[in-house]
Formats: sequence, structure tokens, C-alpha cells
Amino acid sequence: MAMTKRQFSQLQAMGIELWQLKNTDKVSVVHNEEYLDIDFSSIRETIIFNDIVKSLGLSIGEISCNENLISLGLLSWKFSIKKDISLTQQHLITPSLNVLDNSPELKKALWQKLQDHLII
Repeated sequence: MAMTKRQFSQLQAMGIELWQLKNTDKVSVVHNEEYLDIDFSSIRETIIFNDIVKSLGLSIGEISCNENLISLGLLSWKFSIKKDISLTQQHLITPSLNVLDNSPELKKALWQKLQDHLII
């Protein structure tokens, strides 16, 4: 079932997660070395991060973060050790913000992918 941003934000406001794991007894957590841990308090102060959040029509209050994932509503964002950008309907994977900020080519590619994503 497809869900609009409005429906998703209403569910989040009620404390309902979109995906809930029913059986937690058999879960094994594996830390993926391909993704970088996130220090949300430091990245939320960067200009590029705030620009990306604004371009998605979000505010800082609408974002949640765990050790290696930023939840941007219907989109999740991870930082990878690789220097390429991937964007699907639900997942954005980029290099760290420092790498992005120091590479005009990567920034251009990111903005193009975000623009294409917002048109869909």
C-alpha cells in the first residue's frame, strides 16, 4: 500500500511506526561496516545538511536519527564509506557530509538525484 507524506507524518505523530518487527526473539543485529556512524548533534549544525533537509520540505524536528541512519520521513539516509550516491524511493546513501561538502561533483550529483526524486 502506498502512503503519502501526510499520512506518514500523521502516523508518526501518533507514535505508530510504519514497519514494526513482530517477533524480536529471532533477531540478530549485525553492524554493517559499509555505513558510517552518525553524530547527529554535529551534522545538524552544517549548512549542507540543513539545505538538504529544507529541500525535502522538512524541519529538524521531523527528523530522527540512530547510530547509522537518519530518518527523513519516507526517506532514510545513510552515510557510506564509498564515494558514490544512491537514491531509491526509500533510501538515500551518500558519502559523509565532509566528503560531500568538499566535492562539487558529488554535491551536483546529489542535488540532481534529489531533484529527480522530488519530481516523482
